[in-house]
Amino acid sequence: MDDWELVDEAYQVSGLDFRDLVDEKEMDTDDFSIRLMVGWNRVENKLFFGARVTDDIHQIDRPSETAGYRIFQDDAMEIFLDADHSGGQYADFGELGPEEQLRKNGTEASHFVIAGPPPDGDFFVHFSAASWYALTDGPFSQAAFHLDETADGTAVMTYELMLVPFDRIDINAVFLSDEHHMREGEILGFNIEFNDFDLRSELYDAKWSLSGGHNAFRFSERFTDLMLMPFEGIFETAVGGTSWGRIKASFPH
Repeated sequence: MDDWELVDEAYQVSGLDFRDLVDEKEMDTDDFSIRLMVGWNRVENKLFFGARVTDDIHQIDRPSETAGYRIFQDDAMEIFLDADHSGGQYADFGELGPEEQLRKNGTEASHFVIAGPPPDGDFFVHFSAASWYALTDGPFSQAAFHLDETADGTAVMTYELMLVPFDRIDINAVFLSDEHHMREGEILGFNIEFNDFDLRSELYDAKWSLSGGHNAFRFSERFTDLMLMPFEGIFETAVGGTSWGRIKASFPH
């Protein structure tokens, strides 16, 4: 996380920019706080995410071998990306048959989750059948976490993620997919959510969303905007403010 010290504070996102999707309550920093940074590398065409979360209770209680369908019931960081900003439904196609769901789910936009420490080593999930994309140390994605505990028992969780963006993902192979080549000044569809469970794994204490849009796991128009800023010295930043005007006009409160 020391690398992020290169980023000006104006580009960092704090908990004040997030909205609770459960009760729409204000964030109590004694209970939960967020520091988020996003960057991009034009030459390597990579996005980088770094987040530090302070939580009074960090809960990971899913059984082994259940990450594929229960990881979102743990304290986690969820990242959503719609590289071509096209919007629309990209997952949870319950109206389709199993084979068609498998083919379409996660092809037009991406939903990644990091939650740890896991009971079985599986802490990183991409909700798509494209297994080549969701690798903790691969050419198109890398993921890591680190959990510390302060003297008073407060958990300090660090999340890191690298992604190569794609406009369309084919479940079979990367060469059948369409990589998105980032350029200065363009806007990507983006969202990030942090899950906060305390005493009960099936009951949210809060779900903090940057976009403030419900059902982001299904519709990419529920994301917010991420502008790729021009090169500014030794680090190329990619953090812009949340488009609150657009969000508030789109979603009823």
